[in-house]
Amino acid sequence: MKTTILTLSAAVLLSGCVVYVGKGHAKDLLHQERTLSLDAATLQQLSANTGAGKLDIIGEENRTAIELVAHIYYYDADDIRLSLQSRGDTAVLDATFASGMHYGNSPYIDMVVKVPARFGLSLNDGSGDTDIRGLRGNLDIEDGSGDLHIDGGANATVEDGSGSLVISQLSGQLRLDDGSGDITISHVAGDVSIDDGSGEILVSAVGGMVTIDDGSGDINVNGAGGLKILNGGSGALKINAINGPVHIND
Repeated sequence: MKTTILTLSAAVLLSGCVVYVGKGHAKDLLHQERTLSLDAATLQQLSANTGAGKLDIIGEENRTAIELVAHIYYYDADDIRLSLQSRGDTAVLDATFASGMHYGNSPYIDMVVKVPARFGLSLNDGSGDTDIRGLRGNLDIEDGSGDLHIDGGANATVEDGSGSLVISQLSGQLRLDDGSGDITISHVAGDVSIDDGSGEILVSAVGGMVTIDDGSGDINVNGAGGLKILNGGSGALKINAINGPVHIND
């Protein structure tokens, strides 16, 4: 299988020059914008390794290519690792920095990535808010810190460190391992399994069994095919419209 690699040189800037960012928390950093694209006609999923920064991954109907726009805030252009390549049926994205000591603000990359709606996603993300929407494939998400919003997908496995979490519109099942932060889950066709450290949990409109192992925080389940609470933690419990067996071991 032919491998296509599209990696832009650190010297290629949209404006043709390096911009010193002089506002707020990023005043010590340089800024540049890069764009990458990759033909997606034979591809089925995106595998992404991303570090710090805001990340939007958007699935669009009738899209035939992956398009990426990255705003990079950095100290040394040689440290930037930004590439997009095809491996078999997978598009592989790397958006990180070479390891090193930083005595000012940490470098980061804000990105918007547009992919075909049929895609699945495997994501290992460091920090910063993440918004994933419009995908129909399976999702395998490992997120460090920052708010995470998922709207759409088939089966999803999510491991989240900290930050609020919103997941909706899954056509399959959900397995969630969450450290801290409020959780909102709605409109999941299959089973939902939640292993949570702390934060409020709100679950609604789930077709399958909801299983919860919770450390602390209120739990509200409104609409599910069944409910099993292995550990209710220290918060209040409210349940409604459970259309199946209920087992509470608190």
